Amino acid sequence: MMRRIGTFWLAVGFTFGFALLSGTPLSAKGLELSLPIDCILGKDCFVQNYVDIDPASTVLTASCDRAGYDGHKGTDFRVLNTSESADVIAAAPGVVKGVRDEMPDRLVRSQEDRKQVGGRECGNGVVISHGNGWETQYCHLQLGSVSVEAGERVERGARLGRVGYSGFAAFPHVHLSVRKNGEMIDPFLGTAENARARLETCQSNGAGPLQYQDALRLADVNCQLADGTGKIFETGFADNPVKSIDVERADVKSPTVASPALVFFARLINIRKGDRIALRLVGPDGPLAETDGKPIEGQKAQWVAFAGRKLKQESWPAGNYVGTAMLIRDGEIIQQETSVLSL
Repeated sequence: MMRRIGTFWLAVGFTFGFALLSGTPLSAKGLELSLPIDCILGKDCFVQNYVDIDPASTVLTASCDRAGYDGHKGTDFRVLNTSESADVIAAAPGVVKGVRDEMPDRLVRSQEDRKQVGGRECGNGVVISHGNGWETQYCHLQLGSVSVEAGERVERGARLGRVGYSGFAAFPHVHLSVRKNGEMIDPFLGTAENARARLETCQSNGAGPLQYQDALRLADVNCQLADGTGKIFETGFADNPVKSIDVERADVKSPTVASPALVFFARLINIRKGDRIALRLVGPDGPLAETDGKPIEGQKAQWVAFAGRKLKQESWPAGNYVGTAMLIRDGEIIQQETSVLSL
C-alpha cells in the first residue's frame, strides 16, 4: 500500500538526451509535487542532503544550515542502510523523458570510485517532464528496478523503481532534483529568485522562518527541515566497535552472551561543529560504559559514536542492557534515544 506524505512546490532537471515531451497542466503557483519515496519520513527514511543555494564554495541550505555539499543540486531522501529499500515514486503526473538502468549498486568510498562513475553520477534514474519547462529527476535507483520507459505517461505516485546506490552514492537514497527551464529549484524555496533572497538572509541575518508563497507545501515540512539540523537516526548494539561503513552495509553483529564485547552505538546525520554525543550503557548489574563525548570539530554529514566494554568473565549476565544516546548542543540535550537488548 502506498503512503502519501503531503505535497510541495518545486522543479528539477537531468537529461539523458531525449526530446522534451509535453506534460500535464500546472497549478497557478507552480508544479505541485509529492514526496518521491514511499516511506514514513522520520521513521524509515530521512533527508540527509539539501540543495546548496550558495553559488560560492561555501555550503548553505534553505534553513541556513550546511546540511549538504558544495554544488549539490537536489534533495537526498535516504533509507537506513544497504539492506533496506523503498519504492521511488513519481512526484507528479507527467511524461517520462528518459531512463537509465544499467549501472551496479556500489557505495562510493574513494576518488577512484568516483572516477568510475564520471559523467554518470546520477546512476540509474528517471527524468519526467511536466510541461511548461518543469522536470523532475530521480537518481541512484537500484539496478534492474526501473519500471517505466521513455515516452510513457505516469500518474502521481506511480512506481518508477527502487531506492539504490548506483552512480555517485555514498549511501542508499533517491536524489530528487527539480528544474524550471533548466534552472535548479530548491523545493523548500520554490523559485530561483526566492533562493537568491534566502541566501542574502542567511548571510546577513542568520536563520529565520521560511515564508515563500511558492515553497514546499507539506504538513510535515518541519520534519523534513529538522533532519538538516542534526538527528540521531539509528541506535543499536554490536559485539565489537563499529565503523560507519559497517552500519551503512548493515554488517553489524548483535551481541550474544558469549560475545567478546558488548557495544552500544548511535548513528547521526548533519551534526554541527561543537555538538557532543553522550552515550550510556547499563546492564542488569549496573553501568557498563559512559561517555560525554568530545565536541565535534566540524560539520559532519554522518557520524557514528559508540561505547562499550570487553567481556571479562565467562559470559554476559542474562537480562536487559539499556543504551541511551544524547545529542547535546550548546549545553542542551536536543534529542535523546534509547535502545534495549535482552540477553
